[in-house]
Amino acid sequence: MSALKKLPLHDYHQSISAKFSAFAGWDMPLSYGSSLKEHRFVREHAGIFDVSHMGEILVEGVQSLNFLNFALTNDLSKIRTGQAQYTLLCSEDGGTIDDLIVYKVDETKYFLCVNASNIEVDFAHLNALRGNYDCAIHNQSDDFGQLAIQGPSSGHILAGLCGQKVAEISRMHCMESDWLGVGNSLIARTGYTGEDGFEIYCRKDQLSEWVDALSTSLDSGKLCWAGLAARDSLRLEAGFPLHGHELSDEISPVQAGLSWAVGWDKEEFFGSRALHSEKQNVPRGRVIHYAVEDRRIPRSNSFVVNHDGKKLGRVLSGGFSPLLEKPIGTAWIETEFLGEFEKNGAFAEIRDKHIAISKSLPAIRRVRGD
Repeated sequence: MSALKKLPLHDYHQSISAKFSAFAGWDMPLSYGSSLKEHRFVREHAGIFDVSHMGEILVEGVQSLNFLNFALTNDLSKIRTGQAQYTLLCSEDGGTIDDLIVYKVDETKYFLCVNASNIEVDFAHLNALRGNYDCAIHNQSDDFGQLAIQGPSSGHILAGLCGQKVAEISRMHCMESDWLGVGNSLIARTGYTGEDGFEIYCRKDQLSEWVDALSTSLDSGKLCWAGLAARDSLRLEAGFPLHGHELSDEISPVQAGLSWAVGWDKEEFFGSRALHSEKQNVPRGRVIHYAVEDRRIPRSNSFVVNHDGKKLGRVLSGGFSPLLEKPIGTAWIETEFLGEFEKNGAFAEIRDKHIAISKSLPAIRRVRGD
């Protein structure tokens, strides 16, 4: 077994009492105390996540747009320079290789943020598809670090540090600038928590300078460090998918409820025939969100069964929602059983126990009506 990779700021995180856990081949900060407190602080104020394990791929050249519009599901022709777009990388049979965000830096340059566990797979797949397109693909994951500042106070904190210009960045937009006077960083108003927030992409040797610049907000209690556990509970409340759970080789964008991230009007893209067929016909199953009227938390791969014990599907993700103060999760349910599940609910199996679950909106939508 190969050794876990360490974040550039690993020693710093260790010095502030981070608890670590293995994730996607990395030794990641799981929490810095109570993950529940970190979750709530992000919802109410602002938290900072070190997500430097994420991958960065640059595609540049005169045919970058044409190539990426063929390789990715969404329609990049709909965004302008300085905008970001959520999209997916699919196999020919419609399975999901990865989900990612594309940032349009300029007319011939696109910056892709991909999941850490899929960096090499994504890079190889893109190169296999490039063919005769006049563009180059660069894996820059070893060069970049990434910090995410998330929460309702995030704009105020960054504006105080970088000036009002950063607060003027619109949702799903980005801006490249010499923000701290130490070299260009790209700041995007994107995130994975369901809150307003920003993601900062910078050279790895600039990470410590960003942390130093944010130290006043950290020391004053306006900002807190948050780890992997809070990041997962926040994204689950927001209804965001995690590749390997709500998305996989077996779970397509259609099944995952992500048809809005597919450019159905594009002439062709890789996997389009399979996805069009699935959309026009009936997919094998659907990803649903559920709530639990019990304190026990169903975990990934637990079976979902009906009142007679018949298997309807399986749990994809499960956790506790501080917003609802109850367990929540996602499950993949076979299409033929969706009506039964919506009408009667079902049960998740936990150690031979049956825990009642019922279909629900993601927690944020239930509470806020977003």
